[in-house]
Amino acid sequence: MTKHTATWFSAASMQGLSGSLYAYGYSAVLYAVVPWFFGAAFLVVIAPRLKEYDILTVPEYFRIRYDSKMLQAMGGCIIVFSYTFCMIIQIRGFGVVMSELLDINYTLAIILVYLFIIYTTFGGLFSVTKTDGLNFILIVLGTALAAGLIFNHADGIMILHKKAALISTRPFPEFPFITEKGALLDPFSKGMYPPMMVLTGFCGWGLGLAANPQYAMRITSARNKETAVKMICFSVLILSIVYVGIFIIGIGSRVLQPSIAHIQSTDEVFPYIINKVIYSRLSGFILISITAAAVSTANSQLLILSSGFTYDIFKNLTNAEIDDDRFINFNRLFILIAGTISLILSISPPKSLLVYGSHIWGVFSVTFLLPLYGGLFWKKATKEGAISSFIGGLVVMIIWLFKYKITGINEHMIHPAFPGVVASIFLFYGVSRYTYDRKGDDIEVRFRK
Repeated sequence: MTKHTATWFSAASMQGLSGSLYAYGYSAVLYAVVPWFFGAAFLVVIAPRLKEYDILTVPEYFRIRYDSKMLQAMGGCIIVFSYTFCMIIQIRGFGVVMSELLDINYTLAIILVYLFIIYTTFGGLFSVTKTDGLNFILIVLGTALAAGLIFNHADGIMILHKKAALISTRPFPEFPFITEKGALLDPFSKGMYPPMMVLTGFCGWGLGLAANPQYAMRITSARNKETAVKMICFSVLILSIVYVGIFIIGIGSRVLQPSIAHIQSTDEVFPYIINKVIYSRLSGFILISITAAAVSTANSQLLILSSGFTYDIFKNLTNAEIDDDRFINFNRLFILIAGTISLILSISPPKSLLVYGSHIWGVFSVTFLLPLYGGLFWKKATKEGAISSFIGGLVVMIIWLFKYKITGINEHMIHPAFPGVVASIFLFYGVSRYTYDRKGDDIEVRFRK
């Protein structure tokens, strides 16, 4: 239970969300937190059906359901690519905190987290499970303590929100924010988070979580169907309480320090407030708890990433027989390589962990979502439909991202995963209907009601 919950709560939640709440207010909740919980509801729906399959990875399900080694390998490639880039979130989050805590250079700080994550991940699933039990406790205690300190300094919840409603100061003077009174409490931040951005953002965090192998594999590893469902429900319940603490931290920090002059991104707000504004004897412990959020997710992602390469790509395509010891060493080697690549990419990190993370999760929305859910619930889903939706959705999302990068204009603030999901849906349904009549019997044998 604690393993699943700790993995769910990453640096994107601890630092990205609290920083976005500081800058934009409660609109960040509509953009990220609400979709997360809807995504969890999707996981509850698929849990009983997914448990019917004896699988080690989600791409392996694709091979069994659609009789396609190519689709399994494609899924493995997406896992390797996405989690390599997703690791940047955790390394970045840890680096910011250690730089603040030890007063050292950011680059040196991320090297420290790199070494720690590699060390714990080399211990395998047993090591990750044990360390994440401790990380979970640190996350809960650290969030509670930080929220309590800010709550006390802000003189209570009512006064905190009254003060938040009056703030019109730019959070970061060098950033082009246009702030109005009441923007922190407005669901769309007075236009800074427009409705279209919030609605289409569901295709990032919401559907991305629903299709993310990091969470789907928790279902397959559960003892039975009932345990899988309870695990998700209890995790959501615990996280909802923790998120209330994050809300207080984000909004309360803005009330205590309406503007921060020298800061590089919103991800630095939480550590800065704890270490500079409300420093206390508890500050060191709270900063350590922030790193626990990063490590608890990072080591799990590295394990899934390595299995994506060794199991879904290498072993799947080569049919190589590898003994257990060599297979473990092969996994460790790839963990080292992937972790090193993520470390190098973290030297020049994204501006916002929350937005960046939603884009990475959006990749799973446009690739995994339809083949996974469509395969579980629709007997007419075909291999051709799954492959076309996988490729088509990804291509459309990439085109949309490049269009935004080149022009720098996104007039309607549409999340790049949204057009990809729409394309994926049409391709999955259209191609599956077209090809089903030619091989319907074979498909129904692999479809389990």
